[in-house]
Amino acid sequence: MGYTQCVYLGVMQNKINSLIRLGNFLIDSVVIVIFIMLSSYLLRDIVSQDQMKISGIVFYYVYYFVMEYTLGQTIGKILTKSKVVDVKNKGHPKFIQIFIRTLSRLIPVDFVSYLFNKQGIHDYISKTKLIKN
Repeated sequence: MGYTQCVYLGVMQNKINSLIRLGNFLIDSVVIVIFIMLSSYLLRDIVSQDQMKISGIVFYYVYYFVMEYTLGQTIGKILTKSKVVDVKNKGHPKFIQIFIRTLSRLIPVDFVSYLFNKQGIHDYISKTKLIKN
């Protein structure tokens, strides 16, 4: 296999990885929006709109933290057969790694960083990576 073919395969592998990550993000976003809409409807007489907005933001981060810490996967990752692992030992990430990974999602460009690099910002900072399950 020549150099050009190796480079092409590397680019294609990265693109597939980016497409899987995009799929994860879209699926998880739909799950989160459905939960927030359902909660808003059920709690409309109890909770103000401003409180629901704050609750929705909090839920977004709690969703990622709880799912990735307990299962190593969100619903999007389950459906795309991918999971989060520790870069060093390829095992389940530690609590602090998932905590840092979740906080890193606050970085405004984080959600598109994986389109330009093999690892997203939240992967790099937390020393985790996404692999096929």
